[in-house]
Amino acid sequence: MQLQKLILLSFILLLGFSAQATHNRAGEITYTHVQGFTYEFVITTCTKTTVIADREWLKINWGDVPFGSTLDSLQRESIQSVPGQDAQINQYRGTHTYSGPGEYLVQMADPNRNEGVHNIPNSVEQEFCVQSLLIINPQTGNNSSVQLLNPPKDEACLNKLWEHNPGAYDPDGDLITYSLVTPLGRDLEPLDGWNDPVVGYTFPDEETDNPDDTFFIDPLTGTVTWDVPSWPVGEYNVAILIEEWREVDGNLIKVGHVIRDMQIVVQNCPNNPPIVEQLPDTCIEAYTVLTLNIEANDPDGDLLFLEAIGGPLTQVEHPANFTAFSNGTGTFNWTPECEEIRAAPYQVLFKATDNSSSVDLIDYMTMNITVVAPAVENPTAEPDGNSIILNWDAQLCADILPDNEIDDATYKIYRRQGSYGFEPGDCELGVPEYTGYELVGTVEGLENTSYIDTDGLFFGGEFCYMIVTCLEDGAESYASEEFCASILKDRPVLTNVDVNATDEANGEIYIAWSPAADLNTENFPGPYYYELFHAEGFSGASELIYTSDPNADLFNGDTTFVHTGLNTLTTPHVYRVNLWSGDDFVGAATEASSIFLELEPGDEQMTLLMNELVPWVNTSYDVFRKLPDETEFTFLITIQDLLYTDEGIPNNEETCYYVQATGSYPIEGSETIDPILNDSQEACAFAVDLTPPCPPELTIDPICEDELAVLSFTNPNNACEETSDSEIYNIYYAPTGGEDLTLFATLPGPATDSTFVWNEAGEIGSIAGCYAVTALDSLTLNLQGELIRNESEFSNVVCIDNCPYYFLPNVFSPNNDGVNDVFTAYPFRFVEDVEFRVFSRWGQLVYETSDPNINWDGTHFETGEVVADGTYFYTVKANTIRLSGIVPEEFSGTITLLDGKNPLTE
Repeated sequence: MQLQKLILLSFILLLGFSAQATHNRAGEITYTHVQGFTYEFVITTCTKTTVIADREWLKINWGDVPFGSTLDSLQRESIQSVPGQDAQINQYRGTHTYSGPGEYLVQMADPNRNEGVHNIPNSVEQEFCVQSLLIINPQTGNNSSVQLLNPPKDEACLNKLWEHNPGAYDPDGDLITYSLVTPLGRDLEPLDGWNDPVVGYTFPDEETDNPDDTFFIDPLTGTVTWDVPSWPVGEYNVAILIEEWREVDGNLIKVGHVIRDMQIVVQNCPNNPPIVEQLPDTCIEAYTVLTLNIEANDPDGDLLFLEAIGGPLTQVEHPANFTAFSNGTGTFNWTPECEEIRAAPYQVLFKATDNSSSVDLIDYMTMNITVVAPAVENPTAEPDGNSIILNWDAQLCADILPDNEIDDATYKIYRRQGSYGFEPGDCELGVPEYTGYELVGTVEGLENTSYIDTDGLFFGGEFCYMIVTCLEDGAESYASEEFCASILKDRPVLTNVDVNATDEANGEIYIAWSPAADLNTENFPGPYYYELFHAEGFSGASELIYTSDPNADLFNGDTTFVHTGLNTLTTPHVYRVNLWSGDDFVGAATEASSIFLELEPGDEQMTLLMNELVPWVNTSYDVFRKLPDETEFTFLITIQDLLYTDEGIPNNEETCYYVQATGSYPIEGSETIDPILNDSQEACAFAVDLTPPCPPELTIDPICEDELAVLSFTNPNNACEETSDSEIYNIYYAPTGGEDLTLFATLPGPATDSTFVWNEAGEIGSIAGCYAVTALDSLTLNLQGELIRNESEFSNVVCIDNCPYYFLPNVFSPNNDGVNDVFTAYPFRFVEDVEFRVFSRWGQLVYETSDPNINWDGTHFETGEVVADGTYFYTVKANTIRLSGIVPEEFSGTITLLDGKNPLTE
């Protein structure tokens, strides 16, 4: 989101520069959430040691005070020298409490940068400024910034590869991205504020005499590479933007950023950088030992100093350790526990520094380590009639994680028919799709360790399961071992729910079932009889409609029934069969429904949707159709899906359909009919154009200074295959981000990409708001014979803000000479009204108004007489028009009144 600065100017702030203050080399601002809206901030700077200028205190702008306000100061808490370099690391710490949610640019600016930086023109006169963005957003939760664990100062050798990595660690596990940006400095022009990019800055590779050298950053690891530094030697500054992103409801939302401004000193030295052997990213299950052997070598044979930098070594409850040896090798050991489990990987830098006689050079190896929750242990599956009961041990971390994380975590249940033999590879978390497993259920809370599977099971089938732990932040465990169970045919099995006749009152359905072939007849001896239950819909069969006669032979009893007197035209029907052994209930068949066909009319087309809930597997559907001029149904097509669109049929004429499903129980020796054939009801509808156009794509170019916004939107006819008859557009608008969009204007054709100039005649007085566009197609008849237009969904919604401007002069002369007789505001924009008051030097009110033009003629508001010449004080609250609503901005200043005379009277 673009952060716009409200420019409320009543004075010009000038900063003095000292030639001795040429000391700032590098720095950044980081922050940590404390509680509520309170945050702790740390300013880290790298300064030149051998200059007189030093800063015991630094001013900080918390981002919630108007430009020009008095700033707080932070006292230095520590100094650390950089060995072998004319530099020291300074840290300043302080806390601040904000009034509520918002976006706050936290900034520090200090005179000056050190002299002679090649890629910053006149660097000794340039302000040094670093900035971090704090976003307090209830939707994303609290956020702490990245912590930069590698110091912001490095040296390079001419014509030798150079690398740097800030060693960013995010305590919240957010996604981190990196990019190079222009360093910041204070611009003394009063209209520009004080956090503007340095004017004339160029990236280091643009300043050298080698057109082939490159300077770039890896956007995911943060490693900055200069390949290779060329002449001239000296100092170069770069700025790294480190952004944090958090996933909310499937979308990545920015939650903050830090800018590191750092310096590279290039020298003419013969040294070659060391080389660290690369290792791939890896995953480690909690409570498992991870051992990494790190090797580095130096082309010049220099001694090497190996070190490891990253969150696992310093920022976690169970830290890793790194042991370096004198021969350029080292060993990294880590045994993370439950507290270290998270979805985001931990980045570790392995840093090799050579011990050269000239300049020590560095090489990095960056790798990610993901800590995974332990796999679920001791899972079991037991069949129980038409269901399978799953049990497992609670996740090992269930007693260690905080209560809220335990409650918000889930177990995901995956199932397939038959085993696969899955053995997860390194970092192969969860259950991959290629195994054929599908997610069939979720259990909330790590303390709940059972699940009953009832959906889609059928007798004789072997069903296998794996369980995955999913924590609050989305971290997944490895899959459990496979475990399986089979369903016996120890109860009846439905095979047919076949619509014989379609009618609203006299419909007819044929029901059939297969006996319980695997029933233990010693435990359940005859006589046997069946009960058939019915309900409208797809489940809940509870109405007893038929009871068979008792039969001593399990396989000779009635297994069919014809149900009559039904509404099969508009209603599906579901059935259940119970089996009895004398007075003992044996069990119930899994419910089965009729196929219910729904028709969705379109423009010269009809979409067929088959709805069903059956225990067998339907593999294909034969579609039959009767056109308006036909008397009989004819075969149209065989499909395998539950959705089909029939195109090229006439609009506004009735077309009828039914489908016949072909299915079976996919078990050998199932002793059921094969194939299983069942018809849907007959359904009829009129094709009609009810398909709206695709939405346009909207872009907005706000021309804030001219109080205009140019809305540009595409013609969906050019990109959408569904429709091609868009003719007009509706523009919707809401003045603030919290209001519903309402229709503002309608633009008739032509059906081309179009533009609309908002506030072109100045009639609205604001461009702030949220905008969307819809497309409407040509006039068509609906089923009631009315002429209608179909309207698309909203385009993407674009919100923009005003850039209010309010500036007052500081002198006027009400002497009736026609020049500067009235104290009035300079041309302003996006100000609704003001609370303006003028006071004498003794604090007495002499004038007030709510008119933003002010138009004070110098007279006292009570006496009507021109007040005495001199200096007066004023206060202003300007109620500015913003996207968030009316936002008051307050400032004050002085007015000098000269040569005052009473107004002329007629």
